[in-house]
Amino acid sequence: MTDEARPLVVLTGASGGIGRAVALRLASEGYDLFCAFHSREPQIRNLQSEILSLGARCDTFKCDLTQSSSVHDIITRVSYLLEDPQVQLRGLVNCAALLLGPSFETATEKSFDNYVAVNVRAPFFLTQQLVPLMPPGSSVVNFSSAGAHFSSPGDIVYSMSKAALESMTFHSAEALARKGIRINAVIPGFTDNGHELFSDPVVREHMESHAVLGDVSSPETVAEAVIFLISQRSSRTTGTTLDVSGGSTLGYRHAKERISLRQKLM
Repeated sequence: MTDEARPLVVLTGASGGIGRAVALRLASEGYDLFCAFHSREPQIRNLQSEILSLGARCDTFKCDLTQSSSVHDIITRVSYLLEDPQVQLRGLVNCAALLLGPSFETATEKSFDNYVAVNVRAPFFLTQQLVPLMPPGSSVVNFSSAGAHFSSPGDIVYSMSKAALESMTFHSAEALARKGIRINAVIPGFTDNGHELFSDPVVREHMESHAVLGDVSSPETVAEAVIFLISQRSSRTTGTTLDVSGGSTLGYRHAKERISLRQKLM
């Protein structure tokens, strides 16, 4: 490695709304990207073009994190990139996730295993195997969810997996600190990723009702939290969570209060 070596960040889930925003924000800060994705190949190609236009390098890799072999494949490909002395691995962002569901009643062994594989197993082993390739001062950022902090039987497996990821963040911090590496988690709430449901007034009101600050987040707001945790601006922060859910984890529902007040006035 030379003084001119460019910092590389491995990002999973790069084709999603938050993943895309994180990738572009990292590129704007001077990081090169290794973007792992599962689907939406046209979107990842557009993202790659945007990253290149920002002057950053972007390697992409399509994989299925329900398969343990995908973690091995990512490690192999990143190791190959690091053979170039001009490249230095400085971060890992575990953004990929299977989202909401399944419920307590409908969960099957297969769906349970798939959620745990993508949301917990892949981040754990990517962290375990990429950290030895990082110099001191590097950073790992996991993605939790506000759903891990309020009752949600309809999304119980998802919520359990995110709680496990927060536990991993906490319990691995000491081991990583011995290597001079930080690990933290971001906790988003409902985030407008462009899905059509965010345009449905009824659904939107339900989402907004979870946050004390109201409204829902944008992917760009969440990306700012990731940038802080990846960068040296968080050099004294490890083993903790950064809540950008608008207060959704407080367990307070504006909509419930409005309904209760309306009932009292009737």
